[in-house]
Amino acid sequence: MTDGINGLLEKNKEEILNLGRRLFETPELGYKEYKTREILLSSIKDVELTGFEPYAITGFKATIGEGSPHIALLFDMDALPTKGHKLAANEDLAAHSCGHNAQMALMAAAFKAIYESGLLKETGGALSLMAAPAEEFVDFDYRKNLMKERKIKTFSGKQNMIAAGAFDNIDLVIGSHGNGLPGAVIETGTASNGFIAKTAIFKGVSAHSGAYPHLGKNALNAAILAIQAVGLLRETFQDDHHIRFHPVIKEGGDAVNTVPHRVKVETYVRGSTVAAINDANDRINNAFIHSAKALGCECEIEDIPGYLPSNYFEGVDGYFHKRALEYVGKKDLLTGGRTFASDDIADVSNLKPVLHFGFSGFGGSFHGADFHILDEEKAYLEPAKLVASTVADMLTDRENLMEVINKFKPTMTKEAYIKSWLGLKAEV
Repeated sequence: MTDGINGLLEKNKEEILNLGRRLFETPELGYKEYKTREILLSSIKDVELTGFEPYAITGFKATIGEGSPHIALLFDMDALPTKGHKLAANEDLAAHSCGHNAQMALMAAAFKAIYESGLLKETGGALSLMAAPAEEFVDFDYRKNLMKERKIKTFSGKQNMIAAGAFDNIDLVIGSHGNGLPGAVIETGTASNGFIAKTAIFKGVSAHSGAYPHLGKNALNAAILAIQAVGLLRETFQDDHHIRFHPVIKEGGDAVNTVPHRVKVETYVRGSTVAAINDANDRINNAFIHSAKALGCECEIEDIPGYLPSNYFEGVDGYFHKRALEYVGKKDLLTGGRTFASDDIADVSNLKPVLHFGFSGFGGSFHGADFHILDEEKAYLEPAKLVASTVADMLTDRENLMEVINKFKPTMTKEAYIKSWLGLKAEV
């Protein structure tokens, strides 16, 4: 059966590569992925679904088959602002500089191939293709307006999908992300940081910066002092907490000859555990507030729940590793690493068993203007085969698979996640 599925993918090779290209050339920011959604739905238009549900404005869950195990192929839809990228020609300067187009192409291809093979009719079980918008935690003002309009509950696509029950009937989630490693390297279970997002507004008093600076209170100086204060805190952060703080000044003043009275800073506070994140965040808030006071200014802080640290499930890695070794040697199959970046699939991993893998095929710098697809077969076709064959192995080993899945231990309940992490009411 696996040979047949891979044969279907090979037969549809040009269609899959073209899908990856079209998606790469159609970058859209989170909750704006309307064209992306049309392309994806068109790619599976011939698949006879047993269920379809829209989620989080542009996201969706398309299902084939019934019963357990119910496996989800989960991917990100959005691009991110990437000034200088050749495709960042729209008003949002959006480009797929993180390779989310590859996730979409490979998961849609695997989903379609499994359907065409008729595997589920033989094995039973269900498979869902889950399209998640807005993984990149950007475009703050736009998303805040969506929340005010009650179109979304929280910033991230997967967070909204969790709250809306999209994962309630899922037994196992398979997710992926490109890596920047040269050649052909596959990773599994690479742990990721969580974070809290922060917007800080420094408020001062404007005045003529040449004639009457003594009458002003410089909000820009207050913001700079605050950032420097956090720099002096860095040596107090424990190494194994992996704290990361990387602010940007979104508003720095109105005119060069006017003392800045309002300055806006956005940043994340990342860390390896929730306790470490909260501890660092409290100390950073303290540094911001008192740095502002030291210069006669005020600082108003809005903290936004970001993503949890990952809790990836290693129990099903054996199925994946067996197939991965058909594409890479043992030295190029990496397990148990760590990235200091963050991803909202980590939130899912705290509630449901998640098999998450990284794959090669990319050039340039992730999130950089030079990011590009270096090898289309490695980025689109080979990981599609890997996912499809892994799912086939799992479905033909249903009883053992469910025994393994049942060993997964969530870090919290869905209700606790919604209330304690997202800060939402339980009835969402």
